[in-house]
Amino acid sequence: MKGLLALLCLLPFFAVGQQKAMFSQYMFNGLVVNPAYSSIDESLNITALSRHQWVGFEGAPNTQTVSLHSPVKESNSSFGVILMRDQIGEVITENMGMLSLSQRVEISDDTYLALGISGGLSKFQANYSQISDGNSFLDPVFNDENEFRGNVGLGLMFFSKKLYAGISSPSFMEFKGTRRTSTSFKKHYIINGGYLMALGENLKFKPNILFKYVNGSPMQMDLNANFLISETLWLGASWRSFDSMDFLAEIQISPRMQIGYSYDMTHSRLASVQKGSHEFVLSFRLPVKGRNYPKCYF
Repeated sequence: MKGLLALLCLLPFFAVGQQKAMFSQYMFNGLVVNPAYSSIDESLNITALSRHQWVGFEGAPNTQTVSLHSPVKESNSSFGVILMRDQIGEVITENMGMLSLSQRVEISDDTYLALGISGGLSKFQANYSQISDGNSFLDPVFNDENEFRGNVGLGLMFFSKKLYAGISSPSFMEFKGTRRTSTSFKKHYIINGGYLMALGENLKFKPNILFKYVNGSPMQMDLNANFLISETLWLGASWRSFDSMDFLAEIQISPRMQIGYSYDMTHSRLASVQKGSHEFVLSFRLPVKGRNYPKCYF
């Protein structure tokens, strides 16, 4: 019964095409949102993330990413690398590798505009025959897919020490096989931003906002508020339209290491059949020769 319920609930997901993963802690893992993000930080940053969505729900998605970005020597150029594994049950798996390049220009004192582009390959595998009844092998809906796909992303970011704003399409274009049964692809468009405000000697406030639009789907909005206590502990909450209320915590273990956790409490129709979503983040921030090493709040 659980398998049938999972399939029925995921049918709308398949109907609009395989969509890219969404993260609750996007404000601490900006490269997966915008390829221009690598221009913000003056350090080498390595972030590992594991997201487990709809815990207790059979066939629920889970996603793992490892991202790295760094400035290039003393130039205004930077690069990034993303490795991602996205899985839905035992039916759909996508493994992806992306390389991004970004260039920034200073438009006033400590205020920059950056342009980024990313490209890479993914291996998409969908074993739809596993959910057929054994008598539907002639139905093209249940044809398995196994192919390599090329991906291109674009991004633009404006930022200073106190704020950032960006517009991006991390999956602007996809190149894949010409099979008629191949899963349809939808472009993703994202606008996001944040602002840092000092509320006292040991307290900072950072609101963030993100809008995501996928062709054929309602626009999704994520409103977030984070507080930084004594330059060590981030505590925050987010509201995501059509989906969930999220609670976040990030702690600075050392000047070079930070760990984070978020819990998503859904307010959609899936609330009665799952136990929320969990997201774990581990990040390292290391100095780069020839660059300053200021604290980066974005």
